[in-house]
Amino acid sequence: MADFGPKTTVDEHGAAVLLGITPPEVRWFSRVLGLGRRQEDGDASQIVFTYDELRRLSSAAAASAK
Repeated sequence: MADFGPKTTVDEHGAAVLLGITPPEVRWFSRVLGLGRRQEDGDASQIVFTYDELRRLSSAAAASAK
C-alpha cells in the first residue's frame, strides 16, 4: 500500500522549485549554511532538507537577492 502521508523532507530539486532558484544555487546555499543532509539512493545521491531548513534557505536566498 502506498503511503500518501505528509513528507518530512524536501529534496534539492523540490527546494529549488519552491525557492525559485536553480539546484546548483540550492547546493551552494546548503554548503555555505551547513543545511541539509546527503541521502544515498543506490548510485544516486541528493541533498534533502527538513521544512525548518527549507525556511532558513528561503531567508538566505531572499536576503542575497537584495
